[in-house]
Amino acid sequence: MKCLRTVVVGLGRIGWRFHLPEVVGHDGFELVGVVDPLASRLEEARDTFGAPGYEDLSSCLEQTTPDLVVIASPTPFHAEQTLACLEAGSDVFCDKPMAATLEEADTMVAAAGAHERKLMMYQPARAGADVVSLQKILATGLIGPVYMIKYARTNFTRRNDWQAMRCHGGGMLNNYGAHVIDVCLHVAASTARSVTCHLDTIASLGDADDVVKAVIQTDSGVLIDIDINMAAAQPTGPRWQVLGHHGSLLHTDDGWRVRSFDPARLSAVALDDSGTMAATDRQYGSGEEIPWQDQELPIDTQGIQYYEQCHAYFARDEEPFVPLSQSRELMRVLDACRQDAAGRSQTR
Repeated sequence: MKCLRTVVVGLGRIGWRFHLPEVVGHDGFELVGVVDPLASRLEEARDTFGAPGYEDLSSCLEQTTPDLVVIASPTPFHAEQTLACLEAGSDVFCDKPMAATLEEADTMVAAAGAHERKLMMYQPARAGADVVSLQKILATGLIGPVYMIKYARTNFTRRNDWQAMRCHGGGMLNNYGAHVIDVCLHVAASTARSVTCHLDTIASLGDADDVVKAVIQTDSGVLIDIDINMAAAQPTGPRWQVLGHHGSLLHTDDGWRVRSFDPARLSAVALDDSGTMAATDRQYGSGEEIPWQDQELPIDTQGIQYYEQCHAYFARDEEPFVPLSQSRELMRVLDACRQDAAGRSQTR
């Protein structure tokens, strides 16, 4: 197995709790350095993982010559650090969101091409057991062609860290929206045609949005309805609702609640186009009984091992788990959300 000399940049929550353990726990990666401005975190990484620490990225790149750099720093640093790594000849695995702005994302895409290096984003929602099982169900055609996807993520939290401040690239659109919009477009297997978005700041202690309402019409005709609300005392609905021409799926704690019908078993009902507009027996509707079939389907998968997908792409030249074009599309949609919400957001 090819082993990639790997550096992790950023020893905060996501870098420390996810990326570092995944790197050291996979035989295809060798941790050769970590980067963070806090000396205490570098010392902790040295004690825990035996990794040499650097406060400066350029020094780390020069001394370690890594094959791969994992960018797990806050959003405002993604573009600058990615460009430095690509220019130094390293491939980059970058945490979401790709960058603070669409313009920054475009510079990253251009640099990857110019330096002939690989760049892939971390979009973990795609690898979740719920999404993998959902895609398996949809592939059977059980509910027919999908026409609407509804996704709700709610809580009540008075956020007080950097994610609560717009000047640091915070807010739920960038934070959770980068997960939710990406995975909904992934399930819909489409790009966005139009975007409507409303942003509010309600419970957060900062000035960044903590309420996001976005409606996306995809090029394939699927309507995506997203509700991210960190100021909701009670849930606004199930995590997932997927509506198809022949039924729907509802996500539960135990799996998927399915209600569907076989279109071949529908009664022969003719459209009344007589033009009289006089309903037969003064009754609306045909009175038919839909042959509903109700079932509960468990989530029977553990999801996808993300760092195995990383190794497949960066070390074995397989197709990327998250194509760069789709990451750029996500950034375009996030930008469209911000533009549409401008002038209509309500903040304290």
